[in-house]
Amino acid sequence: MKETKGFSASDWHKAFTVTFIGEEALDWGGVSREFFHLLCTQCFNCSNGMFRRFKDDSQALVHPNPHHPPTVTPHHYHFAGRVVGKCLFESSLGTNLHVSAHFTRSFLAQIIGLRINYKYFESDDPDLYVSKIQYIRENGVSDLELVFAEEEFSEDGTVRVVPLEEGGEEKPVTDENKTHYLNLLAQYRLAKQTKTQVEHFVKGLHDLIPDNLLGIFDENELELLMCGTDAVSYDDLKKHAVVTPSANTNFQRVVSWFWLVVSGFAREEMARLLQFVTGSSQLPPGGFKDLSPKFQITSAPTHGRLPSAHTCFNQLCLPEYDSCEQFQTALTLALNEGTEGFGFL
Repeated sequence: MKETKGFSASDWHKAFTVTFIGEEALDWGGVSREFFHLLCTQCFNCSNGMFRRFKDDSQALVHPNPHHPPTVTPHHYHFAGRVVGKCLFESSLGTNLHVSAHFTRSFLAQIIGLRINYKYFESDDPDLYVSKIQYIRENGVSDLELVFAEEEFSEDGTVRVVPLEEGGEEKPVTDENKTHYLNLLAQYRLAKQTKTQVEHFVKGLHDLIPDNLLGIFDENELELLMCGTDAVSYDDLKKHAVVTPSANTNFQRVVSWFWLVVSGFAREEMARLLQFVTGSSQLPPGGFKDLSPKFQITSAPTHGRLPSAHTCFNQLCLPEYDSCEQFQTALTLALNEGTEGFGFL
């Protein structure tokens, strides 16, 4: 953030060339993909306090944190918005630069200017939706003694009553107005509490992507644009991968072992394979069909060494092996230990 503090919006539109200290790689695209993958991972890592999840689950959606630590300033959210804008801008040019985080639907909705309602709780905070929102919707509320206000508990144990509308602390919730109450509750919890953070994030995003271009999408389409797809399919890979012809007669045997081994990969292993070869664990919205350059499998003029990859070209290089077991061991080691970092062979 400090390095780019003096960058104008036009500077952010220019191509970045990334060099990792102590590494040898030349940035023809793959290094930048890894850099922005790592940068997004840190920006949207909830442990730093900028963002939060509504449940203690690493797979839960990410939302701006209204109770962020004092070290986090509006400049951090503006910078995070620029990072996301850069990923969107570069992806529109075919660079396959995606955000390695999944945002709440309510946050995505605010980015494109949609009004928040109680239905966003179902995807964003499913525990609250099941325990409170759904119960209120499906049952009478006369015995619950609810009012149009929300109680907030501070760290020292004190309670603050926040009216959801003027005079709300005195207005009872009835079966007739409970939908209005739930919508106001959603607008407070999902939008008003994070109004400042969202405004600065969106300002940074709009430095690269004008709001009129984002406004044509809904929340699901926007997420697909930002994050690509993490549904890495074996069948999709095999259909669209390009196998480079080789004079090595043993290469086709190694390729057949590759497909045999990969056919048994779980979702996480497929993501590791994609990360290893392309520098990103996510695909463009159209999957491997839209990956540019295509996922390539080529022969390496070595024997028994670990597979290697040229992420700038989305190219996987497979040496010769004596058996499928030897190949599987080498591929597994490469994917587990070699998905980050660059060097020349």
